[in-house]
Amino acid sequence: MALEVRIVTPRKVVWEGTANAVQAPGELGEFGVLPKHIPYLTTLRPGPVTVDTAQGKLVFHVGVGFAEAGPDRVTILAETCEEK
Repeated sequence: MALEVRIVTPRKVVWEGTANAVQAPGELGEFGVLPKHIPYLTTLRPGPVTVDTAQGKLVFHVGVGFAEAGPDRVTILAETCEEK
């Protein structure tokens, strides 16, 4: 089972695809999401988001925003985002 991941800014969809895991900078600290994660909603602080795909790891630097996770998906809504 894989996660459907979507990283979005007000201007565009920065990245979407499937991943094995996601790590992101929550307001209260770093958090990770694996398949079958419990529903989770948090604010984001600026920092790196790491997406572990079958082809390798992708790293994005996001600004403030929100993250929503569930058993089969992760959505990152960020003010800004740049791929590193």
